[in-house]
Amino acid sequence: MSDTTAVHRALTRVEMEREAATDRAAAFEAFERRVRDVPAEPPTAEGARYRRGTTGTPAAAMATAVGVAGSTPSTSDDRCVTVREAFAETVRQHSTADVATDDSPVEAIATELTEDIAVALAAETGWSPALKRAVLEATADRKREATAVCDALDEERQALETAIDDIDEIVAWLRTTADESLLQCGFDVLRAKHDRLERYRNRLETLTSERQDCLTESTNRNETGGTHHRSLVISLYADLSVRYPLLSTATRLYGICGDCQRTVRAHLARRV
Repeated sequence: MSDTTAVHRALTRVEMEREAATDRAAAFEAFERRVRDVPAEPPTAEGARYRRGTTGTPAAAMATAVGVAGSTPSTSDDRCVTVREAFAETVRQHSTADVATDDSPVEAIATELTEDIAVALAAETGWSPALKRAVLEATADRKREATAVCDALDEERQALETAIDDIDEIVAWLRTTADESLLQCGFDVLRAKHDRLERYRNRLETLTSERQDCLTESTNRNETGGTHHRSLVISLYADLSVRYPLLSTATRLYGICGDCQRTVRAHLARRV
């Protein structure tokens, strides 16, 4: 793909982010499989009595279940290490935490799976069924989010590819006619050029209108919790020279077609 317009550069950006999102989803999938393979020790009777007296949020209950020091065998502590190692070998390099800094593995786990889980795994006070369930539930949430990002990026890529088909056609035609002398063109040729430019402007106007509608749509149409596509676009193209590359390119090209059309119309007027 040639890097001729902001839309082409945007498509390159989308493809890079789509690959990263796919890798992130696969990493959580791998982590989930490894967590499921780690057996959890049931709590002791003392721990169970302590937990029955606990109230609060599910996260607090989970933390209580793993917070009774010495209530589980040392092998359970080792399993916390196993889970942390599994996280480091699968999710860590795809984490939204800044892997380039000195962020500890525990901080990365807190970023991805909540602080309660990170503290419980770091304390090594027992790989209980409650902790395992909490880890799997948080992992499932991250998987769904990664899949939703992939779907949104697929929609964005399709929109860009459709727009590029129109843009490439228009740019190619403008380039082929750029060196032509309108003085050498007859009335019928000039009228054909004028009509073609009108069609191009109509297509660009439709493209712009549809894009503006798309920006207000949800990135998660079939479920709750989605955000406007505009938020994705702003984040996605933050490093590009324009915030809205498709709209910018279409608007600029619309203006060029309008200038060309006025020039052709002036020559047509002289032929009448």
